[in-house]
Amino acid sequence: MGKKSLKPDWADKDRKHQLHGGVPLDAFAEKGSAMIISEGHGLILKDVHGKEYIDALSGAICVNLGYGCEELPEAAMAQMAKLSYLVNWSGFANTAAIEYASKLAEFTPDGLGRFFFANSGSEANESAYKIARFYWTNQGKESKTKIISRQNSYHGLNLASMSATGMERFHERFGPLVPGFIRIPTAYCYRCPFGKNYPDCKLECAEVLAETIDREGEDTIAAFFAEPIHGTSGTIIPPPEYWPRVAQICKERNILLVLDEVMTGFGRTGKNFACEHWNFVPDMMLMSKGIISAALPFSAVAITEKVFEGMRGPNAFYHLYTCGGHPVSCAVAMKNLEILIKKKLVENSAKVGKYMLERLKELEEYPHVGEVRGLGLFAAFEIVQDKKTRAADGKMAKKLVADAKDRGLILRVAGTAIQVAPPLIATEADINKIMDIIKPIVAEL
Repeated sequence: MGKKSLKPDWADKDRKHQLHGGVPLDAFAEKGSAMIISEGHGLILKDVHGKEYIDALSGAICVNLGYGCEELPEAAMAQMAKLSYLVNWSGFANTAAIEYASKLAEFTPDGLGRFFFANSGSEANESAYKIARFYWTNQGKESKTKIISRQNSYHGLNLASMSATGMERFHERFGPLVPGFIRIPTAYCYRCPFGKNYPDCKLECAEVLAETIDREGEDTIAAFFAEPIHGTSGTIIPPPEYWPRVAQICKERNILLVLDEVMTGFGRTGKNFACEHWNFVPDMMLMSKGIISAALPFSAVAITEKVFEGMRGPNAFYHLYTCGGHPVSCAVAMKNLEILIKKKLVENSAKVGKYMLERLKELEEYPHVGEVRGLGLFAAFEIVQDKKTRAADGKMAKKLVADAKDRGLILRVAGTAIQVAPPLIATEADINKIMDIIKPIVAEL
């Protein structure tokens, strides 16, 4: 008789002890179908069976430095030995958080130089809702409480952030949503919600914000929350006039403009932050993911001096997290930023991202590929039944992703598109390897 294997049955342990999101639980409990990863180095992931994959998604579009960057755990260990924890509120602060905030202020757009630290993109959103309401209440405008967001948006899955998220599948079976959140149509030229064609559309996607504020009453609206480029719904990039007009509308109607740069920040689009492509600065900016390359839970809300001054007064800002501004997370985020700057990874994202978009554009010759779009190392291509009708084909898109996985490449269906967003360390050679897998699959559709 052969010896009994000593390898753990990872799938069995997973089935018995984990609660997974994003899957039907009955099917998962029976099959244990998760792809179980044990190692990661650079762009490569290795599963428990030894199979390697190119991760063309940077995890959840967050591992900007790639896997296995040794300097990050070294920074964590050094900080844990020095100071492993301290509250960052109610009269306490730690040197790691102060040092990082000071450095971060040099990296963010001019004017966004004060920070509230939290642990995730969802928490950053939740914090910003409360900052906006606290700000207006402090001005004696207690009625300004409503939050406007957009369809196709993703702002997290805590109860309030889920209510701002404009993707219906995330609402199902979790209702009722939090009151006071309003969602409007978004800027999506390829699938215009107004049935218009750019540039003859008169920018209706921006004007609907003004109409909504006027209908609801600007004295009831606290803020407009939006991703500069939609992420989870498929790297949807607005027309060039959109953001300048939206910024103007918010300023004219005395509404705070809050940008969710959780996915687009820290070089993902070839700029430090995506708003720099349109030369405007919001009142608040939300950051996570690339802020620490997802090495630890960490996020931040950046606010302008105007917002900070509006919050000042005799009333305490009673909003905090046990691990907000955690010294270890701040130390690792500091090292992450140092590496990003030292290795010029923002510039690399712009350069290699341009090459990646050129290579992806080659797919437009095939009958089932619609629009190909991207900025930096943040791209997507639409899978359609027909180029003229632009009708999406979810079944074909899922098959493409499954075939890519079989051939050692990780992609995902995002909205009606296939998303491609490798780590910022990617080279043109890496892009060629990715395309060597994608192109034959697309040709076979």
